[in-house]
Amino acid sequence: MPATSEVLATQLERTQWAPAVALANHVRTSTKESALAILLMGTLVAGAAVHGAATNGRSPFFQYVLAGLHGHVYTHIAASFRLRGYSTGVVTAIAVMLPYSLHARRVLRANGSLIEGPYPYVLGGVLLLPATFACHTLARVLSGRRDRQ
Repeated sequence: MPATSEVLATQLERTQWAPAVALANHVRTSTKESALAILLMGTLVAGAAVHGAATNGRSPFFQYVLAGLHGHVYTHIAASFRLRGYSTGVVTAIAVMLPYSLHARRVLRANGSLIEGPYPYVLGGVLLLPATFACHTLARVLSGRRDRQ
């Protein structure tokens, strides 16, 4: 993640657009921050998985997180296109997250418990996007990083 974040930050700085330049340093992340953020987000995903297992997949919380992770696969792919190469997480997203989310949705649909339509994706995004920012912010605080101004 640090290498990809550095490339993205550099691209933001090159735009010379004040809001993008200001955002550049916030995009940069260290290995320690990345590991902490992934651990924190993994805790949320694990909680959703436990809740999903306890409800035989019927938990709306589980299904929203599942849909959000399914949608998140495409953000990794888009980042790789934007960077015209590898971006952190794209291999795991394609090799693990995409097949799992498609399989889980097929099983839920076969069981008659899948919440269909765009609703789970919207709520998954509404849940996971702020969670992502919160995990990265908390990881930054826990790692002791202070942003340069």
